Amino acid sequence: MRKLFYLALITLDMGCQSESLDIRANYRIRLQASFPGATLKAHQRYALPLELLTDSYYSEYGYQLQFYQESGLGRLDKGSDAESLPVLQKVGVSLPLGKSAWQYTPEAAGASQIVLIAQQERGYTQPDTLRLNFTVVP
Repeated sequence: MRKLFYLALITLDMGCQSESLDIRANYRIRLQASFPGATLKAHQRYALPLELLTDSYYSEYGYQLQFYQESGLGRLDKGSDAESLPVLQKVGVSLPLGKSAWQYTPEAAGASQIVLIAQQERGYTQPDTLRLNFTVVP
């Protein structure tokens, strides 16, 4: 009877045990940009090359870029002049590991800030945020 009690106690203890499936590690992704300058002209396209770096063993695919504008107006396009695709705000678009071509077009004069957030689609790594501040002149 005592053995049965201990067996039930061990089974209950093992059944109530839970493991965390949160596998986020210290692996980071880092987004770097070549800034076009502190002063930009309105309605003129500027190349905004981005580079996504990681120190993890994760795949080279499956990363996203989200684009926000806290102040000012402008457009972000993915690709070069010949084949550019518009990027909507707060909508993730695929971001390759390594270097990629992007273009930014400011639309209104004044102080402006754009926020670029690089993240992994599955969320294994912590996202990286890049804030670019500049002044747009007419």
